[in-house]
Amino acid sequence: MKKKSWAWITGLLLAAGLAFAGPGNNSLVVGASQEPRVIGDFWSFVSSAAIASEIENFLWAGLEYIDINGKDHAYLATEVPTVENGRVKVTDIGKGKKRIDIKYTLRDDIYWSDGTPITTKDVAFYYEVGKYPGAPVQDPSYWKRISLKVLDDKNFVVSFEPAYFYDLVGSAIGLAPEHVMRAEWEKTKAEIKKLDPKKDAAKITELFQGFVAKFATPQALNQGKLVFSGPFTLKKWVPGSSMELVRNKRFFITPPGGADKYVQRVTYRFITDTNALLVAILGGGVDATSSVALTFDQARAPQLVRRAKGRYQIWAVPGVIWEHAEVNKFANVQEVKDLMLDKKETRQALLYAMNRQGLVDAFFDGLQPVADTWVHFQDPNFNKNVKKYPYDPEKAKKILASLGWKMGPDGILERTTKDGRKVKFVLEYVTTAGNRIRERTEVFFQNDLKKVGIKVKINNAPASVVFSNDFFSKAYDGSWKGLFEFAWLFGIVDDAGVFTCHDYLTGETYVPTPKNNYSGVNFNWCNEEFDRLRAKAMIEFDANKRREYWQKMQAIWAEEVPALPYYWRSNPIVVKNGLVNFVSSTYFGSFGYPTTTAWLIGWKSRGAKPVYDQAKYGINVLEQK
Repeated sequence: MKKKSWAWITGLLLAAGLAFAGPGNNSLVVGASQEPRVIGDFWSFVSSAAIASEIENFLWAGLEYIDINGKDHAYLATEVPTVENGRVKVTDIGKGKKRIDIKYTLRDDIYWSDGTPITTKDVAFYYEVGKYPGAPVQDPSYWKRISLKVLDDKNFVVSFEPAYFYDLVGSAIGLAPEHVMRAEWEKTKAEIKKLDPKKDAAKITELFQGFVAKFATPQALNQGKLVFSGPFTLKKWVPGSSMELVRNKRFFITPPGGADKYVQRVTYRFITDTNALLVAILGGGVDATSSVALTFDQARAPQLVRRAKGRYQIWAVPGVIWEHAEVNKFANVQEVKDLMLDKKETRQALLYAMNRQGLVDAFFDGLQPVADTWVHFQDPNFNKNVKKYPYDPEKAKKILASLGWKMGPDGILERTTKDGRKVKFVLEYVTTAGNRIRERTEVFFQNDLKKVGIKVKINNAPASVVFSNDFFSKAYDGSWKGLFEFAWLFGIVDDAGVFTCHDYLTGETYVPTPKNNYSGVNFNWCNEEFDRLRAKAMIEFDANKRREYWQKMQAIWAEEVPALPYYWRSNPIVVKNGLVNFVSSTYFGSFGYPTTTAWLIGWKSRGAKPVYDQAKYGINVLEQK
């Protein structure tokens, strides 16, 4: 019976035309558990999903890239700007603040995939759109601090005032194809000018998103509406199924031995149910997994480990990937007000009631450590002395009782509001549908919270839905009303921007509301001392002084718990034997993407040269007892 079952699965994979590609035709099939909503949203007006960023590494190049050791390298630029090479000028502007001027020169041999040269017009266009009033940007501070001076077709200067400590890490600015997008942008600008920024903020956001949609949706991309600067171009996107990329013949980097010796076609298979994805791997229909694919426990599953020997390598790569639950703290949402989620005591009670150590022991054999704050325990700024929340349901009950909650006859907490209404503690919990470990986490914590009288209502949807700006950013409107579990990738530097309410350096607010076109990702936690410490830290270039500020910020955060910290993830990747340079590290490309140097991915049997050794950057799961 088992043999027949596997034969049937294999037949389905073959029928899809995607199985067993591999070195035979010099192609690659990557399995992913998420599908992006758009590809080519250069400003993140519509979505900012990790899977989109990973795929975009194949399709577009930046000015610089961050290598597997976390070091900057020139990409479209001739060299990485530094003080030593005269391309970085630092000016003291008083009150502890500095201005940084960064000069870039574009290479002479860079072209868009349609043959159009890449010039400073493309940088200036990116700047113009992102800087335009009303743009629903996720980091308002960046756009307020930055300025651009174009010198000629190849040279330009990016300035930051005030400069932040991380402004010299990675590309200082992006670029977008001006010759393709300009006409549609002019139409969008004309429509925006007709509107009142204060009264019509939502409509302005829709116009920006509509502009991106003209180029970045599956339909637009399949019609050839966008061009590419990276090692691959997009050939076909079948929503809900797959995306096919082919080698970009105009790409300027030639890998060792010639581009023909490396992968010529890449197919992403989108299998949102991670159990089904595991089956596809076992059936041979996947050559490697995305950074957004199997859960940690699935990568160590006995059925995969048994079949992997001689066929696959399985790696666990330590990551600064923070699994957590955001809490909607907008009291204008009735459910938030009724449950008092805007009060720190409620959030503290939730943490005491949730057996996080029990979760990681049960699901990961304790190999993924419980998080205390948003700062990783290996970060030099980590504060080990912050307030902790061990599993203590009795303490949770006492806190909830102090807030007026009493156990109802049905075992659910209830209270009477000031306006005389009786409300029950029914908590919405949202996460990405099909992600097996997150769905199991929901059930695990659902049982924990039930013990203290809290009923959890699970309300999941696909990643493309929950991470769209219409859902993710609009907690103010009640798009989600309780907990939202996902992971932040903090990258090679952390600016605490996701928890900043008011930026005292720029005057911006990071709380997404209609007033600021839903910019920012702070779901209504405001602590003045935290924000002032963060403002000092951002302009402090002395690492020791910056550490002092960061440790105080963590103490405040741990007391207030604006979000519920779960654990730090190790990212599992599965790679077929013989595939080289599809590797990951904690900070490859800043976020650990295995596609950072996509032009080097290939099959050893086809002549591709191994450049990176994954053993230096991860744990071999097959060698673990």
